[in-house]
Amino acid sequence: MRAAEHVSASTSRHQLQGSEAARGIAAARVVAYHAARHLDANGRGLPWAAGIEKFGHAGVDFFFVLSGFIILFAHWEDVGKRSALPRYAERRCTRIYPLYWPVFGFSLALAMLGSRGLRPDVGTLCANVLLLPTQETPILGVAWTLQHEMRFYALFACLLGARVPGLALLSAWIAWGAAVALGWIAAPEASFARTLVSAYNLQFVMGMAAAWVVRRYRLPRPGALASLGALGFFATGIVESRGLLDGYADPARLWYGLAAWLFVGGSVARERASGLSVPSLLAILGKASYSIYLVHLLCIGLAYKLFERVGVTGLDPRVQHALLIAVGIVSGVLVSKWFEYPLMGVARRCWARAFGGEQAVRP
Repeated sequence: MRAAEHVSASTSRHQLQGSEAARGIAAARVVAYHAARHLDANGRGLPWAAGIEKFGHAGVDFFFVLSGFIILFAHWEDVGKRSALPRYAERRCTRIYPLYWPVFGFSLALAMLGSRGLRPDVGTLCANVLLLPTQETPILGVAWTLQHEMRFYALFACLLGARVPGLALLSAWIAWGAAVALGWIAAPEASFARTLVSAYNLQFVMGMAAAWVVRRYRLPRPGALASLGALGFFATGIVESRGLLDGYADPARLWYGLAAWLFVGGSVARERASGLSVPSLLAILGKASYSIYLVHLLCIGLAYKLFERVGVTGLDPRVQHALLIAVGIVSGVLVSKWFEYPLMGVARRCWARAFGGEQAVRP
């Protein structure tokens, strides 16, 4: 998932607590989904996992919509200002790469030393390091979402550099992706080009549209809109779990994206109007959501191997599932506290010394 993003201005942070908490919940749902899949792959399937856990992958849809929202919401005043580009590049790069690189390095080492015996060529290795689009699945599996994120960041940078050309480029990107998703034109054959027109990309645009509405208008009954979005999101999940919707097909991106659009726009509009108090546990999950998403698959895999050694795999699958979820979430929270934010601070101080400019205290 999604990658995580935090707004730099303190006022904006306070206006996004509800969405941050929801992102933490979405990250936990992704962990539960992958924990169930891991058990199933090892012959320890859960009888109910095909239902309740089946749509856990939709946390990624929420991440993408929220990411699009936050980027425009945070950089609303910077659109068309070329002078904002260095600051924007610093915020994006120091947010994503400092934690990604050590986690990627660990994943690469496991892939090279393990049964896969991976030996990537230089081009593939560089693409994975920089999160550029690749023909194959990324070495760190969850990094496919970060590749989408980085592509969106690059396109949004064009909007900062020049408003009209940037809008034209974004519009062309939206139109191309929508035409492919609706079946009006054929998808490109090359896998790299297919990712450019993925329906997931439209969810960033949905998030930007929600930010545009919230910034320009005072929404009536925003709490009701947020509730409708949450209800719609879970209703879509139930429809998928009943086998009435292919959760991995383009229409699902639309339905999950629209529900997330309503929730994010409504919740932020409500916070701006009346404030919101978020339980501390949800605040912790939201703050650690990037780390949780980035490390949970590795931690689940390593924990299961440990379970095999100590005999835990003989327990009821439901107990194993709960343990794997706990490992994935707690590991992510600890990585966030001990590594993610300290590394981010170091990266931003190094960037400031190397390139000058304002040094942020908080992400």
